[in-house]
Amino acid sequence: VRHPSCFPCPTTEETISRVVAMLAICYTAFTIRLHAVNVYGRVIHEFDPWFNFRATDYLVNHGTKAFFSWYDEEAWYPLGRPVGTTIYPGLQYTAAYLYYGLQAIGIDMSLNDVCVFTPAVMAPLAVSFTAGMAYEVSGSGNAAVAAGFFMAIAPAHLMRSVAGGFDNESVAVAAIVATFYFWMRSLRNEGSWPWGFATAVAYIYMVAAWGGYTFVLNMVGLSAAVMVVTGNFTPNLHKSYSIFYLIGTLGAIQFPVVGLAPLKSLEQLGPMGIFFWLQLLMIIHRFKKMNRDLDERKIHEFQFMVYSVAVLVFAVVVGLLMPKGYLGPLSSRIRGLFVQHTRTGNPLVDSVAEHQATRDEMYWQYFHMVCFLAPVGFAKLFFLPKTVSNESKWFMISYTVVSTYFSRKMIRLILLLAPASSIIAGIALDFLITWSMAQQTIDEEKEKAAAAEAAPAKTSQGLKGKPKGKRNSSGSPAFVRDLTDFYAENIALRQAFGILMMVLLCTSTFYYWGHCQHMAENLSNPSIMLVGRSRDGKPVMIDDFRESYWWLRDNTPEDARVMAWWDYGYQINGIANRTTIADGNTWNHEHIALLGRALVSPVKKAHRIVRHLADYVLVWSTRYGGMYGDDIAKSPHMARIGGSVYKDIDPTQFYQDQQGNPSEMMRKSLIFNLVNFRLDPAIPELKPDTFKEVYTSKNNMVRIYQVLKVSKKSKKYINEGRGRQAFFSGQTLDHAYPPALAAILAGKEDFEQLEDFNRERKTKKEVE
Repeated sequence: VRHPSCFPCPTTEETISRVVAMLAICYTAFTIRLHAVNVYGRVIHEFDPWFNFRATDYLVNHGTKAFFSWYDEEAWYPLGRPVGTTIYPGLQYTAAYLYYGLQAIGIDMSLNDVCVFTPAVMAPLAVSFTAGMAYEVSGSGNAAVAAGFFMAIAPAHLMRSVAGGFDNESVAVAAIVATFYFWMRSLRNEGSWPWGFATAVAYIYMVAAWGGYTFVLNMVGLSAAVMVVTGNFTPNLHKSYSIFYLIGTLGAIQFPVVGLAPLKSLEQLGPMGIFFWLQLLMIIHRFKKMNRDLDERKIHEFQFMVYSVAVLVFAVVVGLLMPKGYLGPLSSRIRGLFVQHTRTGNPLVDSVAEHQATRDEMYWQYFHMVCFLAPVGFAKLFFLPKTVSNESKWFMISYTVVSTYFSRKMIRLILLLAPASSIIAGIALDFLITWSMAQQTIDEEKEKAAAAEAAPAKTSQGLKGKPKGKRNSSGSPAFVRDLTDFYAENIALRQAFGILMMVLLCTSTFYYWGHCQHMAENLSNPSIMLVGRSRDGKPVMIDDFRESYWWLRDNTPEDARVMAWWDYGYQINGIANRTTIADGNTWNHEHIALLGRALVSPVKKAHRIVRHLADYVLVWSTRYGGMYGDDIAKSPHMARIGGSVYKDIDPTQFYQDQQGNPSEMMRKSLIFNLVNFRLDPAIPELKPDTFKEVYTSKNNMVRIYQVLKVSKKSKKYINEGRGRQAFFSGQTLDHAYPPALAAILAGKEDFEQLEDFNRERKTKKEVE
């Protein structure tokens, strides 16, 4: 909707053509994400999506009250996991209400299928809000359509929104751009501040959807600060931000997983500070308005008094809260945005591949022609027409700079740059096409007449003998004047360049489309299923992973406990429906360290731990199927994580050399022996009464071993609900482990974040 005081109204034909174009773009955004469904069927991908599906299923079958009080004793055995207080439920509720809605109108679609299609359904929403942002910052409907086109098929957006990728980011992107659009809309003019309520609602949904809500909060706060610094403070900015922050924060703290973090966590206190700063500025603004006759000195004295009181109050509050450990530290994931990857201080965070820094070539892979258009569009932001609000312009500049920086730090954060890059690319495409077409409709007679009129003035100025390089009467340097004259005089050259530009843009767009289609296919390949080639070249579906989980489901007792590295926990829970030791939630570092200790210890020593926790051990041995990212490749991370808690583990002694030869410690480890047993002649028989091979997938990619001499006493002890009891009674979770592991647990040193500045105070308090 155009506001007549800001942008000129389009013609009916323009409006209809743009609406039709946007509908086609939204349709494309949906269909391009269905490649996995067309090839593999309605299958949920990867690891985390399986937990999300399992949680959605629990919500649909048990209701909201049970969902938020759900203590899952089939995960994180023997501790269990308080799901209701550790989950961002936005994804689950989105899928659940889509499911309810379809049922209400008579469409019988299974919950699995709804979850599969949810990412593709949310993509057109993200595209529409991105187009809205482009319109707000440019005032051009054509730029908005172009931005929607780029966002619809951008690999940077596709990477987290293909059908089957039922993960938090698949709905969070729409929430991000919705929040940003409503924020920009609230800043359009002095009467648009009520849109701040919509901004707050969109932000609350964002909080429910993904832990990346801290980026959205800080981005809105930073943009408000930039506007103030650049002299764009207005009462409208104050109202919009105050409504957003107060309602948004009130909504955010309602989610158990968030709690009081917006009021305590360091990475969320900046926006709070900006909120109070805006209140001070509003006080000063009203004082000036009420005392128009006061001289500047009196006003400066009042400003000094206001800021002095604010600083004093701030110092008192910090002085009272710091000794109590009220303020939380920066999380390792946030710290990883400002330090080199693998140096966050947390080996668990460092072990995740998607936390690695983004390589330069990945930008071409995920953005293609946008890499060339984006700099032009970003420069154009500084020369937008006056009808565009300065607030929207500065927000877009801030968002582009910040998201570009973060995209460099982590591969997964390329996602945050997708909307910003699409918007500035859309602005650039609109500008270049408009300019190129304008050159073909130039009235040469008028252009030559204008150039002739300018010539005498140029000659007379030259005769005055002004030194070369001086500015003219308009204040422009001589070289700028010369370029302007050259531009005005060479009409034919401009027309030729315009034609060349149009050809280049059309050709690049054609290749961009093909590149995005190709990337859509690659990004749609689910890790849980693979397509290989038989010896005669025919495609073959490799389904070792699901078949292994089905074997567990069909051939083991319902109360069987399966030990595996935490990557596979969600899939074992979701597909095999069996209890797991750890999963991708990674909420308890010490427990994963115990798992790591068991897997990197010698077979006999490892068995002394495993027999008290598990009935089966599952390992990935994909190197025997031609994929080398298996448990042997991951095992150095297991050693590092184990060594961060159990200091008798020396991770530097656990490695493979450049020829692939294992160190002595790795060669003796449980994980190395279970992966290679029987497939590598150099591996000896397993120690008697330790582990027994019971299943190896047909392509040797997954192996399952039965644990022998399982401790029935320990299993009975844990089955009494010790984990749940320890959690709700406030006891340390060590009480959940069987007494037989007490000696091993006594040797651990609980892991603490390197950046936890409250650590010394907490330790001192505990001693007292």
